[in-house]
Amino acid sequence: MKIAGIDIGGTKISGAVIENGEIISEIIKEKTPYNSQKIIEIVFDIVEKLLNIADIKAIAIATAGAVNNDNSRVIGSTGNLPKDYPDIEFKKIFEEKFNIPCIIENDANAAAFAEYKIGAAKGSQSSITVTLGTGVGGGIILDGKILKGKSGAAGEVGHLMLGIKPERSCTCGEYNCFEAYGSGTGFRRTIQELSSMLPEFKTSILSDKTKEELTTFDVIAGYKNGDEFCKIAYETWENEIIIGLTSLANIFDPDNIVISGGLSGEVNYEKIEKTINDKIVTTPLKILPAKAGNYAGMIGAALLAEDKLV
Repeated sequence: MKIAGIDIGGTKISGAVIENGEIISEIIKEKTPYNSQKIIEIVFDIVEKLLNIADIKAIAIATAGAVNNDNSRVIGSTGNLPKDYPDIEFKKIFEEKFNIPCIIENDANAAAFAEYKIGAAKGSQSSITVTLGTGVGGGIILDGKILKGKSGAAGEVGHLMLGIKPERSCTCGEYNCFEAYGSGTGFRRTIQELSSMLPEFKTSILSDKTKEELTTFDVIAGYKNGDEFCKIAYETWENEIIIGLTSLANIFDPDNIVISGGLSGEVNYEKIEKTINDKIVTTPLKILPAKAGNYAGMIGAALLAEDKLV
């Protein structure tokens, strides 16, 4: 079944023809406007172009923001999308326009479904995909199904709280969320805090930089070159990842946790897996690098459409 896969993100909208979990056409990309009607118009245009390429049987949309249990509309937007974005009746609008079925799913849930169906978690029944990027996102698969919760907003693993005393604020307005420590943004905050606290910074290869100039890339490079300050900073971040993943493992007892996102390539999978399995009270699990690729969201949405429509 050929499906028009669409990914609506805060910075770009992408689309391609997807069949059996594979992208079989050129990927069309457009900048995301901060206007809901214009987003609709761009997606209309992309779908029309894809219809000219193949005999499309359905439209599958992965999007930032929580999506309801009917896979018909967004119920909670994100800061980089229009405030009225949740008002869009995606399923109704697109089915009326193109007269073919349409579903919409949260991009992290869709990516987790892609990993479960064709990626690193293929063959398992329960899996969690955690995305380590600017923030921390996630999707949870239990018994072969996306965990949605009562409204569709479940799976916000980045807002798992790691402590009680309010020490570090999160973008959600609360404190001590996994995202505030495990994300790229959180990692950088850790680096900056440690540069003011640790004497090792004075002899570091990064000592000529101001606190504001320090980046995760600097520390990862220094860590690989044996710099002591960078080693402490990296291992502090690594331990925060372990704390978050251990909590998830204890709650959901998955077969595996798949790690995706821009920082996924900087993770020591063997060490993290061993450490977590030494800590958890549930059965051992695998910690795996994602395999579904950069377009896992739209691929997962297309695979979900196939499951629902076949």
